[in-house]
Amino acid sequence: MIEEARLGDIWKRCAAYIFDILLVNLFVFIILIAFTVTNSPLAKIYGIAFANLAIFAYFVYFESSQAQATPGKKWMNLKVVDFEEKRISFLRAFFRYFARGMSGLVLVVVDIAANGTGIINQHLGWYFLIPVVTYAPVLFMDMRQGVHDVMAGTVVVKGSTEDKE
Repeated sequence: MIEEARLGDIWKRCAAYIFDILLVNLFVFIILIAFTVTNSPLAKIYGIAFANLAIFAYFVYFESSQAQATPGKKWMNLKVVDFEEKRISFLRAFFRYFARGMSGLVLVVVDIAANGTGIINQHLGWYFLIPVVTYAPVLFMDMRQGVHDVMAGTVVVKGSTEDKE
């Protein structure tokens, strides 16, 4: 069991996530600008696909890397580990990233099932609940885990002690 003193502070996790989102979205914004300069609809589709792939690769690569942290988490002295405080595999990082979006996927499926088609614009307010559903458990769970952490079997801890492989 991981000691409570080792768990990452919630405010640091928030700051790290905001930093990461800003950093990766700056890169994504540049990619999208480059792809939308052309008038080709196919180039725009490729740009969106590449941008989503870049965001995915950012989180999965860094969290499964030797550093065990994205640049934002590293800045806040946090890292993602399993319950034995070991580095997570690429596959587990992949699943953790996928699980982060599960609440959004569920909301879209429910929207489609209820309306026959995804009417995102008419129900946009509901989509703001996605972060609440995904991250609010961090405030209440003993191990400060979000839904994605529980599903992937991961914990965010302070990165100051000796690294375990």
